[in-house]
Amino acid sequence: MALLSGRAALVTGGGRGIGEASARRLADNGAKVIVADMNLASAKSIVDDILKGGGEAKALEIDVAEFEKIPQKINEAKKLFGRIDILVNVAGITGSTPIEEITLESWDRMMNIDLKSMFFITQAVFAVMKEQGYGKLVHMSSLAALRGGRSSDASYAAAKAGILNLSKCFALHGAPYHITSNAVCPGNILTPMGKTLSWSKIDPKTYIPLGRYGTAEDIANAVLFYASDMSDYVTGDSMNVNGGLYM
Repeated sequence: MALLSGRAALVTGGGRGIGEASARRLADNGAKVIVADMNLASAKSIVDDILKGGGEAKALEIDVAEFEKIPQKINEAKKLFGRIDILVNVAGITGSTPIEEITLESWDRMMNIDLKSMFFITQAVFAVMKEQGYGKLVHMSSLAALRGGRSSDASYAAAKAGILNLSKCFALHGAPYHITSNAVCPGNILTPMGKTLSWSKIDPKTYIPLGRYGTAEDIANAVLFYASDMSDYVTGDSMNVNGGLYM
């Protein structure tokens, strides 16, 4: 398949989990992928696999919380393939601190990494896409953004809810330049991060209608839709991928 032939994609948090699965899925569909991660070794490992499979990919080291370096890093990313057609914002953290125990420090850390970085990464890429007159922005939100944090904490839920709103802001401002902006809201997904949370120890058949936990590949399928021309008339939207948990 070549849904994304000729497109260049930047995936933050591409070194593992949903970011890794998204990078692989985009590459499988013809995109030239920039695997961006603060762990450069992990990013290079994914790139090596993509290259062995006949795809095109390059690694980029980036710490999304180093805000002053973001414009420089996005400029580096653009130079790798000459353009950025697709941005997939995956980099982030989670937490399970009880609401009574959230501190100012932990709150700020969550907002910085999960929300503030998403805005400034997207802002920098948005400028590139405006010059191109084309772009696909895909942002990773969460089921917690829609129903509040259960196993995850309040700061995480608030940050992910903020992502939904910022996605709409970029959709509104990007529309005149043929830039779409959409979000994905994963449910309980068995990524390395997900396996550390309390819900992963519960039998999914007892509370998820489809009877299983999600995989990173399930989320990558949603990313592919929003990144491809199949979603050209979809913007400011969010897709719930949770096996029916949010009904």
